[in-house]
Amino acid sequence: MFERRTLITVALLALSCSKPSERRFFAGAPVVLISIDTLRADHLPLYGYRAVETPAIDELGRDGVVFDQAWSHCPMTLPSHVSMLTGELPTTHGVRNNLGFRYDAAKHPSLPQRLQSAGYATGAAVSSYVLRGETGLRDAFQWYDDAVDPAPGARFREYQRSGVTTTALAEKWVDSIGSRPFFLFLHLYEPHVPYDPPEPFRSRYANAYDGEIATADAIVGEFVRHLKQRGLYDNSIIIITSDHGEGLGDHGELQHSILLYTELIRVPLIVKLPRGEQKGTRAKSPAALVDLVPTIAALTGLQAEKSDGIDLFAKPPASRSIYSETIYPYVQLGWSDLRSMIEGPYHYIESSRPELYDLGSDPRERSDVIAEHRRDAARMRTELEKFPPATAGDTAISSEDAAKLAALGYVGSARQRGDPKSLPNPRDVIGMLEDIRIAYQLASQQRYAEAEKAMNALLAKNPRLVDLRVRLAEMFLDMGRTDDAIREYKAAIGGSGVFPSEIAASLADAYVQAGRLDDAGSAAEAAMAGSPDKARRVEVRIALARKDVARAAKIADQLPETAGDLLLRAEVRHAAGGFRDALQLIDQADGHAKSAGEKGIYGLEALRADILARTDHTAEAVSAYEKEISLFPNNRLAYARLTVLYFTTGDRAAVDRTLERMVRANPSRAAYELAARTMEAVEDVSAARRWRSRAPR
Repeated sequence: MFERRTLITVALLALSCSKPSERRFFAGAPVVLISIDTLRADHLPLYGYRAVETPAIDELGRDGVVFDQAWSHCPMTLPSHVSMLTGELPTTHGVRNNLGFRYDAAKHPSLPQRLQSAGYATGAAVSSYVLRGETGLRDAFQWYDDAVDPAPGARFREYQRSGVTTTALAEKWVDSIGSRPFFLFLHLYEPHVPYDPPEPFRSRYANAYDGEIATADAIVGEFVRHLKQRGLYDNSIIIITSDHGEGLGDHGELQHSILLYTELIRVPLIVKLPRGEQKGTRAKSPAALVDLVPTIAALTGLQAEKSDGIDLFAKPPASRSIYSETIYPYVQLGWSDLRSMIEGPYHYIESSRPELYDLGSDPRERSDVIAEHRRDAARMRTELEKFPPATAGDTAISSEDAAKLAALGYVGSARQRGDPKSLPNPRDVIGMLEDIRIAYQLASQQRYAEAEKAMNALLAKNPRLVDLRVRLAEMFLDMGRTDDAIREYKAAIGGSGVFPSEIAASLADAYVQAGRLDDAGSAAEAAMAGSPDKARRVEVRIALARKDVARAAKIADQLPETAGDLLLRAEVRHAAGGFRDALQLIDQADGHAKSAGEKGIYGLEALRADILARTDHTAEAVSAYEKEISLFPNNRLAYARLTVLYFTTGDRAAVDRTLERMVRANPSRAAYELAARTMEAVEDVSAARRWRSRAPR
């Protein structure tokens, strides 16, 4: 099968490259785009770094063309990848942040869509929740694997999966498509935070970020070996790049999204052409992520279409400006947005306090030279005016829709919130991030009183810290303070510069927990346009709360075949009394999770246990509850139901022991209140009183 594919590709190459004087292209060549998230160019040996070894990336560099100066247009995962796949700037495709925006594949066709029309199979495997198919990216591909399914209250590391798992799925897909030419988008989340490299890289590198780079390189190496084993490597176009870099404290930002200095927007770029074409060469002219689409289109013989990028293998223009932006500080932190232009040796950064750097003499951007080069700064500022600013991202809405959004806390367009240029330059207030980090750490340690105090102090200084309000709301939900959580979610929506459908969906879920089902429905309806999957999940829970199992089933069946959505369908079947069907769906969900390398799914074993208990399989139910608790010690309801089960068997010692375990693992007032309600449910009023008396103030 693979030999046949290779012969077909070689034949096509012979036809397309028969005249040396013409521009060479490679019709039907497999195309592989590998994006290594958060990879700084200057932390690779190919770009002069000596503290890490990357043999696989080095080999691709030797076999391909290395672009010395390649730039991202946004230091955020979703906007940057949409630019990578469409050849359009964020100002063109409209996805300008991870929060509050959704890609429209119908209005902004992508490279995989164009290649599919040319007979290619198109597939993607991604490693981060940020690139979930719900963002609209799924619509650009025939196959899209995004099985990253964080549990309620999940830690950040649970919003990603190992690149080993993602790559194995990609390899399986490549093997499944037969002799067809293909386009594969493979996304690896190493070296994104949390930096936690496996052995042997953990011990080999004192710098954990570099250890994660070495991990990603090893994954790339395994994938390249797979292509070679299948006879695909030599004839493939393979691109290695990243969506953005990482701050690592160079200008005060440890991670990314907020600033626009070179450590955050300069990315690696390697293009390996078929049959060793131009191998081992370096390109000095500036390149950008929007260039990938016109370049690959030209290499594969697609008809040229309008793009914000250029063909990197055509004659480079005499001069070029490269645009970048971030509206994250404006939308989520209440600071000025940033926009920048790289032109020649200069990097101009526009904000409430503009900056200019000479990258030729000062590549690390230590000295702001705007005072000495005001004319250059003014010229580049004029160039930036061609691009719509952050406030232009708002969509006009009807008065009826405005009233609905106002009920959720949204107060109108970004323009009504004031001029972003009156807000502080993020560089000047970046030190506040350390205080935010400490507050988050207190919350994750369940030191809730200290965390609440720290967060409220920060919000008193800056009420538009949207991310902080969301984290505070999540903490309130964990504490059982649903009304407080609702208040903070609404305040977060009101403080955003764009309508954040993701937060509206979280607000809807909080309304469900509070029993305010009409309000939950309104919030879910508002979230539907931007976060349809999340909104539908809330609608399922609303229908279940209303005992409308038929409607819940109808909505649940519209959801994708992820492990979490299969489990939600199992909940619906359980509510309808279809225990056998529910158990089958639970097993399917468990299988999906295991194939994706997940340790388990929040609530899966608890639902299995509930069904087993209801069907008189008490011992098996106990085992399932215990498994749920071992996997997810924050699932308080699992402890409570296990307690009731122990009570029905007469094991009073196990009753007390289980509730003690619950409050040790979840030392919040909500846990003690649940313990009290559990004892009330089994009519032990005195025990309930004791549990309430022990609750922390």
